[in-house]
Amino acid sequence: VCEVLGYLGEISATNEVFAALINAMRDEDFVVLMGACEALGKLGEKALTNEVVASLLNAMRDGDADFRSKAYEALGKLGEKAATNEEDAALLNATRDKDSHVRWNACEALGKLGEKAAPNEAIAALINATRDKDSHVRWNACEALGRLGGKAATNEVIAVLDNAMHDEESYVRMRACEALGKLGEKALTNEVVAALLNAMRDEDSYVRMRACEAFRNLAEKAATNEVIAALINATRDKDSHVRWKAREALG
Repeated sequence: VCEVLGYLGEISATNEVFAALINAMRDEDFVVLMGACEALGKLGEKALTNEVVASLLNAMRDGDADFRSKAYEALGKLGEKAATNEEDAALLNATRDKDSHVRWNACEALGKLGEKAAPNEAIAALINATRDKDSHVRWNACEALGRLGGKAATNEVIAVLDNAMHDEESYVRMRACEALGKLGEKALTNEVVAALLNAMRDEDSYVRMRACEAFRNLAEKAATNEVIAALINATRDKDSHVRWKAREALG
C-alpha cells in the first residue's frame, strides 16, 4: 500500500494519506518502514507538515542505517522548504555517519535543499565529504557542490573539486567536471582550466564529455586558444557523445 501511494505522488498527498504513512513509519516490519519512508519522499511539498518532518527526523535517529539513509533521501526529495534549522543540523551530522549509504544520501539531500540548507555549514560538510573513503560519498559531495552553484564558488571548494578531478574513480572525476562547470566564472582559475583540459584526454568518455560540457557552461571567458584547440580536437573523438558536446561548446 505504501508503495502504491508513493507511485501516485502528489495526487495522493492528502492529510489522510499523511496520517497513514506516519503511522506506517512506526510499523514493526522493516519492509513497511522503508516503503512508508520512500512514499513520503515522493509526495512533494504538500507533505511538508510538522508531523511528517517530525516522523522523518525520528527515523534519522533510528539504529538501522538503511532506514536512516532512506529518511535522508526522503527529506532531500521534499525540496528547499524542508530546510529548517533542525533538518539542517540532522543532515550535517549525517555527513559524518558511520554508514556510507547514510553519508551518501545526506550529501545528496544537502545539494537538493540548495541555498536554504545553511550554506556555510553545508559547504564545509560537503568539502569534507569530497575526501571520504567511499567513492559514492565523494561523487555525491561533488554533485551537491555543483547544485549549490555560484554560492559555493569559494577558493576552497574550487581547490577540492580540482583535486577530485584526479580521483581514482572515473565517476568522481566526471561529477567534479560537472560541478566546476556550474560554479560560474569564479571557477575559471588557471588550475581549473588545466584540470579540465587534462580531463578532455581522460580514458573515460563520460569524463571527456563532462569536461566539454563544463567549458560550454563557462562560456566565452574560457575561450582561450588552448581550450578552443582542445575542443576542436574533441570533435574527432571516437565517442559520438564527446563529439556532440565539443561541437556544442564551440557553438
